[in-house]
Amino acid sequence: MFKFRLKSIGMPTGLVLILAWAWMAQGCFQKGPADTVRVGLPDEPRTLNPWLASDVNSRSILRLIYQPLYQRDPETLALVPWLAAQLPVYDAGRRTYTIRLRSARWSDGRPLTAADVAFSGRLIKAFNLPGASHWRCVEHIETPDDHTVVFYLKQPYAAFINRTLQVSILPAHCWQPIADEARKMEKPLAWLLRRENRSPVGSGPFVLKQWHRGAYLYLERNPRFFGSGAIIAGRPLGPHIQGILIKFFGTTDVAMLALRKGTIDVYQQHIQPGYLEMLEQTPHVQVMVSEKSALYYMGFNTRRQPFNDVHLRRAVALLINKDFIVERLLQRQGTQMWS
Repeated sequence: MFKFRLKSIGMPTGLVLILAWAWMAQGCFQKGPADTVRVGLPDEPRTLNPWLASDVNSRSILRLIYQPLYQRDPETLALVPWLAAQLPVYDAGRRTYTIRLRSARWSDGRPLTAADVAFSGRLIKAFNLPGASHWRCVEHIETPDDHTVVFYLKQPYAAFINRTLQVSILPAHCWQPIADEARKMEKPLAWLLRRENRSPVGSGPFVLKQWHRGAYLYLERNPRFFGSGAIIAGRPLGPHIQGILIKFFGTTDVAMLALRKGTIDVYQQHIQPGYLEMLEQTPHVQVMVSEKSALYYMGFNTRRQPFNDVHLRRAVALLINKDFIVERLLQRQGTQMWS
């Protein structure tokens, strides 16, 4: 096993924290029109359907539009109430989690209520959407008032807080009609997953303003974001910019040229070692290194033969030439992990 150093690159003047934890431009920038950060991506997001999105580009954008009840502090990993106003209260006797919500609004101005939270969970369970396995422990959901949600569990579930309570919450007034239409279809789940989410209504720091397929996507600051100017877990929240212009590049060569010319401010993806020397010699480009962003490993299903044999696994580990991988393939941009 070894980890790989992820290289992020950007333009001068200072690091931009777009939002405390939801998304960060790992680089530096020059102010564009109306304080817009221009971000380069190697590929276009495949979809903004929150249930179908599995690629990193789609998920990165969706995290700016939709928000969960809780997040993890990126440094301490402590549980941070997000749409929730406080940590969940567990009643062991009743097997319930009670959650109070912050005062928040959707980007279309409607209030975000407990009904939206309950709807999101019921939708996942009813259609067996991706992530439904983390909701099977939930027997039912009650909403005593607009700001209180009570989850009744069938049995204790270790991943309830880390998985179930960290799913993105959707607006019931937008998705209920879609769910009703899906139920009329021969294959409701397939129909729902094919649904295009062209004008998403969310509770995050940004809203989708424009998407020109094959060229760019523009996100505009959400004036109704509940966290604007707030301090949560000791961190002042943004967004601290007016917008994000995300440009799509078919090849790394074109993206690197755009960065050197200054037509993008940030390139927030893996950079092949072959480009590093050129970038590090470019005066206005800053290369940032993260050793925690990529991990490559070989896993075995130890419940099946012959992988349940520890001697086989040790033999495979000995056969892998980690020095060759780090020195030749990764060009010394990786670190071996002995496990």
